[in-house]
Amino acid sequence: MANELVLVVGASGRTGQRVVKALRRHGFRVRAMIRNAAARDRVEGEGVEVFVGDVTREEDVRRALDGVTYVVSALGSKGTTDAAHIELIEYTTIAELAQLAQEAGVRHFVLCSSMGVEIPELIPPLAPILRQKRRGELALEGSGVPFTIVRPGGLTDEPGGGGVAIARTLHGFGMISRDDVAEVMVQALLQPEAKNKIVEIVNAPDAGPADRPDLFAGVA
Repeated sequence: MANELVLVVGASGRTGQRVVKALRRHGFRVRAMIRNAAARDRVEGEGVEVFVGDVTREEDVRRALDGVTYVVSALGSKGTTDAAHIELIEYTTIAELAQLAQEAGVRHFVLCSSMGVEIPELIPPLAPILRQKRRGELALEGSGVPFTIVRPGGLTDEPGGGGVAIARTLHGFGMISRDDVAEVMVQALLQPEAKNKIVEIVNAPDAGPADRPDLFAGVA
Protein backbone atom coordinates (compact mmCIF):
# COMPACT_ATOMS: atom_id res chain seq x y z
CA MET A 1 0.00 0.00 0.00
CA ALA A 2 2.86 2.38 0.67
CA ASN A 3 3.42 2.78 -3.08
CA GLU A 4 -0.25 2.98 -4.03
CA LEU A 5 -1.61 6.46 -4.56
CA VAL A 6 -5.29 7.24 -3.97
CA LEU A 7 -6.97 10.28 -5.50
CA VAL A 8 -9.69 11.63 -3.22
CA VAL A 9 -12.14 14.03 -4.84
CA GLY A 10 -14.36 16.06 -2.57
CA ALA A 11 -11.51 15.78 -0.08
CA SER A 12 -12.23 19.00 1.82
CA GLY A 13 -15.83 18.10 2.66
CA ARG A 14 -16.91 16.64 5.99
CA THR A 15 -16.88 13.08 4.68
CA GLY A 16 -13.89 13.63 2.39
CA GLN A 17 -11.68 14.81 5.24
CA ARG A 18 -12.46 11.62 7.12
CA VAL A 19 -11.70 9.52 4.04
CA VAL A 20 -8.26 11.14 3.79
CA LYS A 21 -7.54 10.36 7.44
CA ALA A 22 -8.77 6.77 7.13
CA LEU A 23 -6.61 6.17 4.07
CA ARG A 24 -3.55 7.44 5.89
CA ARG A 25 -4.29 5.21 8.90
CA HIS A 26 -4.20 2.25 6.54
CA GLY A 27 -0.94 3.31 4.94
CA PHE A 28 -2.10 4.68 1.60
CA ARG A 29 -0.53 7.71 -0.01
CA VAL A 30 -3.19 10.29 -0.74
CA ARG A 31 -3.66 12.96 -3.36
CA ALA A 32 -6.40 15.19 -1.99
CA MET A 33 -8.10 17.20 -4.74
CA ILE A 34 -9.58 20.48 -3.55
CA ARG A 35 -10.99 23.36 -5.53
CA ASN A 36 -10.04 26.16 -3.17
CA ALA A 37 -6.49 26.50 -1.85
CA ALA A 38 -7.96 28.07 1.29
CA ALA A 39 -9.18 24.59 2.26
CA ARG A 40 -5.64 23.20 2.26
CA ASP A 41 -5.41 23.07 6.06
CA ARG A 42 -8.40 20.69 6.17
CA VAL A 43 -6.55 17.90 4.39
CA GLU A 44 -2.80 18.45 4.39
CA GLY A 45 -0.54 16.28 6.47
CA GLU A 46 2.16 13.64 6.24
CA GLY A 47 1.59 11.39 3.26
CA VAL A 48 -1.00 13.73 1.74
CA GLU A 49 -0.35 15.60 -1.47
CA VAL A 50 -2.74 18.53 -1.87
CA PHE A 51 -3.85 19.06 -5.46
CA VAL A 52 -5.70 22.31 -6.15
CA GLY A 53 -7.92 21.92 -9.19
CA ASP A 54 -11.47 21.88 -10.49
CA VAL A 55 -12.93 18.38 -10.73
CA THR A 56 -15.32 19.62 -13.42
CA ARG A 57 -12.40 20.51 -15.74
CA GLU A 58 -10.99 17.65 -17.79
CA GLU A 59 -7.44 19.00 -17.90
CA ASP A 60 -7.32 19.28 -14.11
CA VAL A 61 -8.69 15.77 -13.64
CA ARG A 62 -6.19 14.28 -16.10
CA ARG A 63 -3.33 15.85 -14.14
CA ALA A 64 -4.81 14.72 -10.85
CA LEU A 65 -5.06 11.12 -12.11
CA ASP A 66 -1.41 10.89 -13.13
CA GLY A 67 0.18 7.96 -11.29
CA VAL A 68 -2.99 7.13 -9.36
CA THR A 69 -3.94 3.53 -8.50
CA TYR A 70 -7.35 4.17 -6.90
CA VAL A 71 -10.02 6.86 -6.90
CA VAL A 72 -12.36 7.62 -4.01
CA SER A 73 -15.16 10.14 -4.52
CA ALA A 74 -16.82 11.96 -1.65
CA LEU A 75 -18.31 14.58 -3.94
CA GLY A 76 -21.76 15.94 -3.21
CA SER A 77 -23.95 18.83 -4.28
CA LYS A 78 -24.42 19.82 -0.62
CA GLY A 79 -28.14 20.38 -0.53
CA THR A 80 -28.37 22.94 -3.32
CA THR A 81 -31.70 23.26 -5.12
CA ASP A 82 -30.13 24.37 -8.41
CA ALA A 83 -30.99 21.57 -10.84
CA ALA A 84 -28.10 22.33 -13.23
CA HIS A 85 -25.54 22.26 -10.41
CA ILE A 86 -26.96 19.04 -9.00
CA GLU A 87 -26.68 17.37 -12.41
CA LEU A 88 -23.14 18.70 -12.89
CA ILE A 89 -21.81 17.38 -9.59
CA GLU A 90 -23.82 14.20 -9.08
CA TYR A 91 -23.89 12.92 -12.65
CA THR A 92 -21.80 14.72 -15.27
CA THR A 93 -18.66 15.03 -13.15
CA ILE A 94 -18.85 11.44 -11.91
CA ALA A 95 -19.42 10.12 -15.44
CA GLU A 96 -16.45 12.04 -16.83
CA LEU A 97 -14.24 11.16 -13.87
CA ALA A 98 -15.06 7.47 -14.29
CA GLN A 99 -14.24 7.58 -18.00
CA LEU A 100 -10.94 9.36 -17.41
CA ALA A 101 -10.12 6.92 -14.60
CA GLN A 102 -10.70 4.05 -17.01
CA GLU A 103 -8.38 5.63 -19.55
CA ALA A 104 -5.75 6.16 -16.83
CA GLY A 105 -5.84 2.49 -15.80
CA VAL A 106 -7.28 3.08 -12.33
CA ARG A 107 -7.74 -0.27 -10.61
CA HIS A 108 -10.69 0.56 -8.33
CA PHE A 109 -13.13 3.48 -7.99
CA VAL A 110 -15.09 3.86 -4.75
CA LEU A 111 -18.09 6.18 -4.93
CA CYS A 112 -20.05 7.57 -1.99
CA SER A 113 -23.67 7.73 -3.09
CA SER A 114 -26.80 7.56 -0.92
CA MET A 115 -29.55 5.27 0.21
CA GLY A 116 -32.79 6.01 -1.60
CA VAL A 117 -31.39 6.46 -5.11
CA GLU A 118 -33.59 3.66 -6.45
CA ILE A 119 -36.73 4.97 -4.73
CA PRO A 120 -36.37 8.78 -4.94
CA GLU A 121 -40.13 9.30 -5.05
CA LEU A 122 -40.33 8.19 -1.41
CA ILE A 123 -38.10 11.10 -0.33
CA PRO A 124 -39.51 14.11 -2.23
CA PRO A 125 -37.18 16.79 -0.78
CA LEU A 126 -34.11 14.84 -1.92
CA ALA A 127 -35.54 13.32 -5.09
CA PRO A 128 -33.71 15.63 -7.56
CA ILE A 129 -30.36 14.82 -5.96
CA LEU A 130 -31.08 11.10 -5.63
CA ARG A 131 -32.05 10.77 -9.28
CA GLN A 132 -28.79 12.37 -10.42
CA LYS A 133 -26.78 10.28 -7.97
CA ARG A 134 -28.31 7.16 -9.52
CA ARG A 135 -27.31 8.38 -12.98
CA GLY A 136 -23.77 8.84 -11.66
CA GLU A 137 -23.79 5.30 -10.28
CA LEU A 138 -24.91 3.88 -13.64
CA ALA A 139 -22.19 5.82 -15.45
CA LEU A 140 -19.56 4.38 -13.13
CA GLU A 141 -20.96 0.86 -13.52
CA GLY A 142 -20.74 1.20 -17.28
CA SER A 143 -17.28 2.74 -17.40
CA GLY A 144 -15.30 -0.49 -17.21
CA VAL A 145 -13.49 0.55 -14.03
CA PRO A 146 -13.79 -1.92 -11.12
CA PHE A 147 -16.03 -0.14 -8.63
CA THR A 148 -17.67 -0.14 -5.24
CA ILE A 149 -20.70 2.06 -4.67
CA VAL A 150 -21.37 2.87 -1.02
CA ARG A 151 -24.84 4.11 -0.13
CA PRO A 152 -24.94 5.46 3.42
CA GLY A 153 -28.06 6.40 5.29
CA GLY A 154 -28.39 9.81 6.92
CA LEU A 155 -24.98 11.20 7.79
CA THR A 156 -23.97 12.31 11.28
CA ASP A 157 -20.81 13.80 12.76
CA GLU A 158 -20.89 11.42 15.73
CA PRO A 159 -17.68 9.46 16.44
CA GLY A 160 -17.32 6.23 14.52
CA GLY A 161 -16.51 2.77 15.77
CA GLY A 162 -20.04 1.53 16.26
CA GLY A 163 -21.68 -1.39 14.52
CA VAL A 164 -22.28 -1.11 10.77
CA ALA A 165 -25.06 -3.03 9.04
CA ILE A 166 -24.32 -3.67 5.37
CA ALA A 167 -26.33 -5.27 2.55
CA ARG A 168 -27.16 -4.77 -1.09
CA THR A 169 -30.54 -3.50 0.10
CA LEU A 170 -31.33 -2.71 3.72
CA HIS A 171 -34.88 -2.65 5.04
CA GLY A 172 -35.89 0.88 6.00
CA PHE A 173 -33.61 3.84 6.54
CA GLY A 174 -31.14 4.74 9.27
CA MET A 175 -28.26 6.99 10.23
CA ILE A 176 -24.51 6.48 10.08
CA SER A 177 -21.42 8.30 11.29
CA ARG A 178 -19.26 9.90 8.61
CA ASP A 179 -16.29 8.23 10.33
CA ASP A 180 -17.82 4.83 9.66
CA VAL A 181 -18.69 5.74 6.07
CA ALA A 182 -15.07 6.70 5.47
CA GLU A 183 -13.85 3.43 6.99
CA VAL A 184 -16.19 1.37 4.81
CA MET A 185 -14.96 3.20 1.71
CA VAL A 186 -11.34 2.46 2.57
CA GLN A 187 -12.17 -1.16 3.40
CA ALA A 188 -13.59 -1.40 -0.13
CA LEU A 189 -10.03 -0.89 -1.40
CA LEU A 190 -8.61 -3.42 1.04
CA GLN A 191 -11.12 -6.25 0.57
CA PRO A 192 -11.25 -7.93 -2.87
CA GLU A 193 -14.85 -9.01 -2.23
CA ALA A 194 -15.93 -5.37 -2.48
CA LYS A 195 -15.25 -5.06 -6.20
CA ASN A 196 -18.23 -4.41 -8.44
CA LYS A 197 -20.66 -4.31 -5.53
CA ILE A 198 -23.26 -1.81 -4.38
CA VAL A 199 -23.82 -1.66 -0.61
CA GLU A 200 -26.16 0.19 1.70
CA ILE A 201 -24.84 0.96 5.19
CA VAL A 202 -26.25 2.27 8.47
CA ASN A 203 -25.12 2.14 12.06
CA ALA A 204 -26.58 -0.80 14.00
CA PRO A 205 -25.52 -1.67 17.57
CA ASP A 206 -25.71 -5.41 16.99
CA ALA A 207 -23.54 -5.39 13.86
CA GLY A 208 -19.76 -5.65 13.66
CA PRO A 209 -17.44 -2.67 13.17
CA ALA A 210 -16.73 -1.06 9.81
CA ASP A 211 -13.22 -2.52 9.69
CA ARG A 212 -14.21 -6.17 10.12
CA PRO A 213 -12.35 -8.36 7.61
CA ASP A 214 -15.48 -10.00 6.16
CA LEU A 215 -17.39 -6.74 5.70
CA PHE A 216 -18.21 -7.32 2.03
CA ALA A 217 -18.07 -11.12 1.91
CA GLY A 218 -21.77 -11.72 2.50
CA VAL A 219 -23.07 -9.01 0.18
CA ALA A 220 -24.62 -10.29 -3.02
